[in-house]
Amino acid sequence: MYDAALVHVRAARLTDAELIYTPSQIALACLSLSADDLQVPFKWAPPKGLQHSEQVIFALGETIDQIKTVITQTGESPQVELVREVDRRLKLCKNPQRVVGSKAYLAIKDEKEKRAEQKKIRKSEGEDPFGDNLAGDSMDDDDDGN
Repeated sequence: MYDAALVHVRAARLTDAELIYTPSQIALACLSLSADDLQVPFKWAPPKGLQHSEQVIFALGETIDQIKTVITQTGESPQVELVREVDRRLKLCKNPQRVVGSKAYLAIKDEKEKRAEQKKIRKSEGEDPFGDNLAGDSMDDDDDGN
């Protein structure tokens, strides 16, 4: 029963069921599809504390039936050629600066390395980090105001 339910779960992934129903409802519907004679909603509800409300159980049964209809009637696997076309288009949308190994990525990487090297050289030469214009000024350090 579990393997049969997994087949229905995979079919449900190709429908809009995930956008409309909760995962637990979809799981119940898939179990119900794999073993229709078990009447899954009616056996699942009492342990969850829903035995007192027949309306809730009936509504759950209706929801499960709707999900089963969605899974069996609208679930179809996509065409391979269509998937390949979408994949080709998505590759065109990628930022080449973020694709490892592309020319743009390597150019940016080289530029960053050059900047890091220049920064390292400036630091090692003892260049004043605050600029040259402050180095020659004499500063009045006393508090006499003059």
